[in-house]
Amino acid sequence: MAIELQIDAGRLIFGLSRIGYTTSSAICDIIDNSIRANASFVRLLIVKERQDFSDAKKNNVKEYLIVDDGNGMNRELIIEALKLGSSDENYEYESLSKFGLGLKSAAFSQGNTLDVISSDGTGFYKFRVSLPTIIETKSYTAEELDIDKDDNKIISEYLQNGKGTIIRIGDIRKNNHPSVKNTIDELNTKVGVIYYYFINEKGLNIFIADKKVIGIDPIFAQEANENGNLDENIWDGTEVKWIEKRKEITLDNELEITAFIEITQLPYPPIFRIKHLGEAKDVEIRKKYLIESGNYGFYVYRNNRLISWASHLNGIIPYDQDFYAFRGRITIDSSADDFFNIDVKKSSLTLSEEAWKVISDVTREARNKSKNAWQNAGRIRSAILNKDPNEIANKLLNEYEQIEILPGDTLPTEDAAIDRLSLITQDMTEKVKTIVRMMREDKGEEKGDVENISTDEKEEAVKGEINPHLSKIFRVSSVPDNLLWEPYYDTDLGNCVRINKLHRFAIYIYENNGSNQDLQITFDLLMLQLADSEFYAYKNIMDFDYEQIKNILWDFRRITSEFLAHMVRKLENELPPNYSNDK
Repeated sequence: MAIELQIDAGRLIFGLSRIGYTTSSAICDIIDNSIRANASFVRLLIVKERQDFSDAKKNNVKEYLIVDDGNGMNRELIIEALKLGSSDENYEYESLSKFGLGLKSAAFSQGNTLDVISSDGTGFYKFRVSLPTIIETKSYTAEELDIDKDDNKIISEYLQNGKGTIIRIGDIRKNNHPSVKNTIDELNTKVGVIYYYFINEKGLNIFIADKKVIGIDPIFAQEANENGNLDENIWDGTEVKWIEKRKEITLDNELEITAFIEITQLPYPPIFRIKHLGEAKDVEIRKKYLIESGNYGFYVYRNNRLISWASHLNGIIPYDQDFYAFRGRITIDSSADDFFNIDVKKSSLTLSEEAWKVISDVTREARNKSKNAWQNAGRIRSAILNKDPNEIANKLLNEYEQIEILPGDTLPTEDAAIDRLSLITQDMTEKVKTIVRMMREDKGEEKGDVENISTDEKEEAVKGEINPHLSKIFRVSSVPDNLLWEPYYDTDLGNCVRINKLHRFAIYIYENNGSNQDLQITFDLLMLQLADSEFYAYKNIMDFDYEQIKNILWDFRRITSEFLAHMVRKLENELPPNYSNDK
C-alpha cells in the first residue's frame, strides 16, 4: 500500500535556491526561457536600491528584470510555468530547458520574490511567488496580482506589440551580493559566449542595461580558418590555429549517440609584449581571447547553448599553464544528455565513463600538440629576449667613443703601446684557437688545423653565433673556468666582452628577469666597461709587466664571478621580482 508523503514546500524551495547559482548563471537560466519563446530580443534591467550609490557598491541591487518579446503566455501557461517540475509536454526535443525547475530555482537563488508578467497577445497577467510566504505556510502557492504602473511603464517601453514576458526577481538578498558593475562586466562576456550561436547565427539581440551583447566564439574558429593548421614546432604564439577541425565522434555505437568536437590553439600573450609595444598589448590579447587560468579547456554546447565553461572533463585536460591556449568545443543535442550528466543549473557536467574514454582518446594528440606549441612559443620568446636586448646594447655603442687616457695618467710611448698590443693580440689569437677546438669537439668533428680558421668559424667562436648585429658584446657559453666575463680584442672589432650566459649571475639577469630588457641592456654595457677597463690597464699601466697585470685582473674576475654566483644562490628567493614566469 502506497503512503503519500508530505513535502515541506518551504524547505524544498529554499534548498533549490542553494544549488550553486551565481548571479550570472541564474540570469542566463531565465534567458533560456526567452529563447525557447522565440524572442528576437532579451533585455536585462538592474534596479538599484539606492540610485545615488556607485555601480561598484556591493549589496545595492533591488531587483532584476528580464524582458523579452517572445511568444508570451496566457494565464494557464503562466501557472504551468510556475509549477515545480513543469510538465515535459511543454518542452520540445531541442529545448534549452531540461528539468522544469530553472525559473524558480534561479530566481530564488538571488531574491525572495518572483513575478511573472506575460501576454500571448490576449492581455497581460501577473503572478507572484514569495519565498518567505512559502516558508511560513509550508505550501507552494502563487498570488495573482493586478498590473501596476511600474509594470505598465516597462510594457509600454519594451512590449508595445502587446506580447512578451517580464520576469522580475525582487527583494534581492543583501548577503555579499555582487555589485551592478561586476554583474554587468561578467554578463557581457559570459552571455556572449553562452549564446554565441543564437546571437551570431539566429540574430538574437541581448541587451545588458543599454549595451548590446556581442557574440563571442570561445575557440575563435573564424580566425583559425584564416590562419590554418597548427605546426607546434614553428608556431610563435601570435595567431589562432586549428588543432582539430570540426568532426563527428561516436559516444555510443549501439545507441548511435554522437557529438561534434573541434579544437584550436589561441595566442601566447607574452610574445606580444615583445613584438607589439609591450605590456599593454599583452593585456589586450589576454582580454580579447579570455586567456586566464579559469578559461582553458572544453566549452560544451547543448542545443547550441553553452552548458559547461572551460571544462577539464574529469581530468582529460590537465590543470597546467602549458594548456592556457587550448580551446575545445563539443556540441551535443538532447540525445547525449545521459552521457554528460548535466546539472539543474545547466552550467556543469560530469562525463559518463564511455564518453570520457572516447573524448580522451580522440584528444590525446591534440593535447600534446597544444602543450608543445605553448612551450615552443615560450622558447621563441626567450630567444628574442636573450637576443634583442643584446643587439640593442651593441647598437648603443655604434656612436660611442671610449676614453683614451684618464686624468693624471700618462700615455705610454708608441713602442711600449705596440709591444703591449702585440701581447694582447697573441693572447686573443690563442683564445680563438682554443674555442674553435672546443666547438669542433662538441660537434663531434676532427679538431683539424686551427691555424687556418674560416671567417664564419671565427665569428661563431668569438660571438657564440654568426650575427652581424653584434659588434662589441657577446653572450656565449664558452668562457673558461666559469668566469662571468672575459675581455676580447681584435683589430676588426676592437675592445669587446664575452659574457658567460651560463654563469649563475648571468642566468639571473637573462632568464630570471627575462622580460626586463632595460636591466639586460644595462648589464651588457656594464660588462663591456669592465672589459674595457682591463684593456686600459694592459695598454697604459707600465709600472707592472703584462703578465703581472693579466694575472691580477684574471684573479679579480675569478673572485668577482664566484662572489656573484654565491650571492645569487644564497639570496635567490629575495632578489628583485622575476618577470619571466608571467604566462
